[in-house]
Amino acid sequence: PLTEEMMAACAHTLWLTLSSCPLSNHIFDFSALRQDAVVISGRKMARQIREEARADVEKWVSAGNRRPHLSVVLVGDNAASHSYVLNKTRAAADVGDATVTISHRYTPKEQLRQHTQIADIIVAAAGIPNLITADMIKEGAAVIDVGINRIQDPLTGKNKLVGDVDFEGVRKKASYITPVPGGVGPMTVAMLMKNTIKAAKNLLTPAERVRMVASS
Repeated sequence: PLTEEMMAACAHTLWLTLSSCPLSNHIFDFSALRQDAVVISGRKMARQIREEARADVEKWVSAGNRRPHLSVVLVGDNAASHSYVLNKTRAAADVGDATVTISHRYTPKEQLRQHTQIADIIVAAAGIPNLITADMIKEGAAVIDVGINRIQDPLTGKNKLVGDVDFEGVRKKASYITPVPGGVGPMTVAMLMKNTIKAAKNLLTPAERVRMVASS
């Protein structure tokens, strides 16, 4: 299934493509001459972004910084998810973002710990409360918690949302960490809104852009 972030990226690509289409001013005018559908190429845009990322990585390493490293905790054994993460692994190697290590919820805890203890960045999305604990990360790591789990609070007896990371323990050791709730979720929605208005602006004609700037 597509995440909101993936759908936002698709929508952004669609609008950027439409903005360069010669019929963009009549895109919803059914009286316009019918032509073949425009083929939307995500590869072209992705290639540009990866080239920019590669340049940023080389600049970062040349400045004496350690090459970034990414670890991914994969949910279950879904074939589509494996394919998606494999593409990320290849992309990371291509831009120089180091080796991407992939684990899932059935990876033995000690084996998982071996990966997470050397990772600069940990992205957890396994659907297991408190899967990542402080002893599993290195000092100064960045921890992105994408997990959403509903558990019963032992003190109040009420349901509450928690991530895959032991937030209180890990926050004392990590350099960056996202909370649940209030972390990745709001950012995903916010970026969807940002990309939507950005895409809408890309459809403006030069004259409309001038009027918009003048009125602001």
